[in-house]
Order: sequence, then structure tokens, then C-alpha cells
Amino acid sequence: MDNHIRSDMYYTLYRAQLEHFDEEILSIKEGKNKDELPMRRSTVVIKRFPLREASMREEKFFTEMKMLAACKHPNIIKLLGICDEGSEMILVTENFSNGYLYECWKDLHGNKRQILTWEKRLKICLDVASALNYLCTEMENEETLRRYCISNFFIALDENWEAKLCDFVLSNQDDNTPCPCPECSGTTDPFLDQVYTCGHLFFEVLFGTLLTDPIFLKDGKHIRLVYLAQRCFEDDVLKEIVEMMDPMLKKEGGENCFNLRRGPNKYSLKKFVKLAFQCIAKTQDQRPTMKVVIEELQEALLYQENNMDELIISLHDIRLATENFHGDNCIGGGGFGKVYKAQLPQGDGFNTIVAKRLDSRHGQGELQFRAELQILFEYKHENIIPFVGYCDEKNEQIIVYEYASRGSLDRYLKDARLTWMKRLKICIDVATALAFLQGGAGKQAIVIHRDIKTQNILLNDEWDAKLADFGLSLISPINQETDYVIDHACGTRGYLDPLYLKSGFLTKESDIYSFGVVLFEIMCGTSTFEIRKHKGQYLPGFIKESFEKGKHDDLVFEALKEQIVPEALTTFQKIAYRCLHDDREKRPTAKEVLQQLKEAREFQISGSIEAAANHMEVQLNI
Repeated sequence: MDNHIRSDMYYTLYRAQLEHFDEEILSIKEGKNKDELPMRRSTVVIKRFPLREASMREEKFFTEMKMLAACKHPNIIKLLGICDEGSEMILVTENFSNGYLYECWKDLHGNKRQILTWEKRLKICLDVASALNYLCTEMENEETLRRYCISNFFIALDENWEAKLCDFVLSNQDDNTPCPCPECSGTTDPFLDQVYTCGHLFFEVLFGTLLTDPIFLKDGKHIRLVYLAQRCFEDDVLKEIVEMMDPMLKKEGGENCFNLRRGPNKYSLKKFVKLAFQCIAKTQDQRPTMKVVIEELQEALLYQENNMDELIISLHDIRLATENFHGDNCIGGGGFGKVYKAQLPQGDGFNTIVAKRLDSRHGQGELQFRAELQILFEYKHENIIPFVGYCDEKNEQIIVYEYASRGSLDRYLKDARLTWMKRLKICIDVATALAFLQGGAGKQAIVIHRDIKTQNILLNDEWDAKLADFGLSLISPINQETDYVIDHACGTRGYLDPLYLKSGFLTKESDIYSFGVVLFEIMCGTSTFEIRKHKGQYLPGFIKESFEKGKHDDLVFEALKEQIVPEALTTFQKIAYRCLHDDREKRPTAKEVLQQLKEAREFQISGSIEAAANHMEVQLNI
């Protein structure tokens, strides 16, 4: 009996040691006599279907065997073999040395419960969601899953605490066969919606107990959870959730504080709780898709892994630094609200920062705040404005980033101090940032900025350019089936891709178009708005007319004309003009733009050296 794991009405589980041939060696030495090969001993799980349930035994055995044989996913238990011999019907699966998830909640003060930090719990939820998404939408050559009981009772944990779904004896049943697991009684949606049941699971993971716990129930229903769900967007709901949270996740001492190693940081917890409530919304159309669930869990995990709490700046400190957002400290503003220059204490001195204060009355909201936070935090680059911290307190949402001493590029378009070489360097910096964002930055997603313009390009003392203002930006998976997003056009007129403006089809080439406008503004020494004021159309239309008439060289800012080497100008104009192509497929990539701009710089350097040498030779001859 030491090998016995558990029993229910359909099967009995045992842990066992089995000898078998090493599959890796067999694949390498195909055709060799097995008797000459070494044996391997492994721990496995034996699922035995008893004779006492003979009427259903065969049906359950083959149901599970078929499902496990069809599943090829790391978060679904792996079928190793079967035995259908005489009176025995047995499935052999991989071992899960840390048992089932529900055992962790029963282990009130034991080692398992302590090991399950918030980060591990998020990963378990993500494992389960990934497996369900596979079962419901991605299985190949098999009927997708119609019914499966999501329960702590059926989530196995391997030696690395990775979650694996198991026990498919009731999968795809259309009858009213009751679930054999009492712990999941009452947690299945009438429509058998996997997202709904995931929501219940998420709360169990957070609370460290099953939802059948009497503290949640009234007349057998989850009254407290339903009550909280009705108020899920109210500020005090999070406080109630914290009170109900598994004590193992809380820091000893300190009211409503969390141990940074074990418990959730505020932003991760807030995102997780909101997702869980969305999953248990009253109707299916109000619930997220499983893919959205996965994306939200990944974001919550990201905030936890990188410990966003370390970047929290108190509202009190920001108010002091900005003199309570005094108008004299305001250095800009837009659709998001206002931007303030401030001095934050740092060590024995002060750090000059910029505080971007979100004003929801101007059309922006939490989605924009979260998007900018995530991008600045996750996509760090020398040509993206450095992220200092954030404040999300008392209905105030503020992003704090490094101060760029020279301000935004639009202020210098007509400034003769901004030489052609400096302008080329700025263009290369921005192109480098775009290539970084559009290449996925080594991640699985690209960033579409959606508001590339000279006002959003900041300059430091050395004239290094930093791309800023990601409030409208979108993170889009590289491996998506389509290469566009249907979206309500937003951004700034005069820079907007006409295809995006007309159809709502947003692509990474939309940013290339906007950057093309910026390139010509830098070369012309004037803004798209000035062109519209004097010519009656925005800069792209004016540029195209000038090129068609062969007058593109007349576009160059007068103060730059004597500085520019012809080959450099030609290379620059060609790539900038391609950026404005009406057909997005004919626009260059960010990497191509970057390469051509570097070539223009090389032409400029070599041409300048040659011109200087010629000048010196003339002087010597004189």
C-alpha cells in the first residue's frame, strides 16, 4: 500500500518503478538487438481501472487513452504505455513527484505550501491555461475538447512544480455524469466554459483553499465571491481580497505588506485579480478568450519576476518634487495629461526626472497607462527614454522617466546649431530604436509605437535621441497569423499612415510611414504642421509633389545646403521617400532604413574628408 496514491470510483493510482529500454538509445541504434541494449529504470504512475466498475470501465479506459495519446503538450501528462490483458486495464503515465495541487492546500503548514510562492502559483495558472488553450483550439487531427473538469484535484505537479493536466476519464461526456471529485462540486459553468472554471481555479490558487470552503459558501453557493465580482472595479475590493489571501503569501508583520520573495507585488496582484473576476463574468461574451487569459497571466508574471514594487514612487514624494504639480514645473502636455519636471531625492543629492501625470478626462485610461508601463519596463534600450518608476495611488497614475535636458526634437528643426551630422545621428538613433522594437527585442512580440513624431523624440546633452511616449503603443505577437491589427486610428494627423487612417489596418509599416515624415522634417527644417499652414497640405503630400516635379533638392533646409555631400543627400532622400509609399509592402523595414541612414552618414564623412583634402590642396597651391 506504500505505492498507493489515491482511489476514486473509476480508477486507482499507484506509483511504481518500471524497467524499460532507453528510447534515446533505441532511436540512435535502430535495428540493433534489444537484448544487447541497456535497460533504464524509471518512476511512473500506474492507473488501474477496477473490475467493480465493469459496466463503465472500458469506456473510461479508452476515453482517457485516446485523449492522452492524442495530446502532445508539455502541460498535459504524458502517456507512456498501456496494458489491456486478461481482466486488467491499465494506463502508464509519467510520474508527478509533487502530487496534486489540492494536496498543497490541505498541507496547511507544510513544506509544499511554503514552496508555492506567488511566482510559482502564477506559473501553475499559466501552465493550466496553456494546456486548456491547446485542448480547446490547437489539437491537430483530433476533435477538440468539449468538456473537461478543471480542478485542483486533476492538476499534477512534477519535480519542478510544473503543472500538468491529467485524468481525462470524463472528457467529452455529453451526459450528466457527476464529477467524482467533491472538491470541484459547484465550480463548473452550465455551459462547461473552460475560462469560467479557470476563474474559480485562480481564486483557489490565490486563497490557498478550495472554493468549497465554508467561508465562501451560503446555501452551497459562492455568495462571497459573487458579491465581490459585482464590485470588482471598486478600490476596496482589492483590500478584501488581500484579507482572504493565503497567509503563506503575506509578510509576517506589516499590515497589507507582502514579502517580495514569496508574495505578490501590487501590480501583479491587481492584474491577476481583475483577470480572475473577468473569467467568472455572468455571461460568456463578457469573459476573455483563453489566449487573452494567457497574455494577462504572462504580464502578471512579468511584473512579479521583475518586482515592479521596487519601482513604485509614492504620490507624496511626487507631489513634493513637483510642488504639488505647480504650473511653473509643467513642461508639456497632450492627450494623456501634463508632464512635469521635478527633483527627486537620491542619496545625498537629487535626480532630475519627468513625471507624466495621466488625466483620464482627456481620453486616456488604465489601458494606456499599463501599455506604457510594460513597454518602458520590458523593452529597455539606449535609444528609448529610460524608465525611473511609477505611481498608481489614490486615482493618480503617473509614469516617471529620465529627464532629457534638451527637450523634444521639434524645438530644433530650424536651429542651425543642429548640423547635418547631428541630424543624421538623431535619425540613426530613432531608426535603431524602431529596429529594436520591430524586431521583438529578442522576445516573442513586436511593439508598434503608433505616434512617431518629432515631439516624441527627446534629446539629452550630447544630442542623443530617445524615443518616448508609448501611451498609444501596442504589443503585437510576431507569430500571429496576420501581420496587421484592426484598430481605431489614433495618433497625430500629419504623421498618420493614410492606409491606417482610412481602413483601421495597423501594421509595423505604419510606424515606418510616420518616421518618413520625421526624416523629411529633419531635412527640410520645418514641421508637417507648418507645411500645412503655408501649403494647404501636410508634409507627405508636399514632398510627393516636389519629387514628381524633380524639385526635391529644393526641400533642404537653407542652413544645411552647404554642409551636405550630394551622395549622402541622395541616399537619405531615397530611403525617406520609400517610407512614404502608399503601398505598405513597398515601404522599407526599420533595419533597411537604419542601414541606408548609416550609408548616408558614411558618404557624408568620406565626402567631407575629400572636400577638406581638396580645399587643403588648393590652399597649398596658392
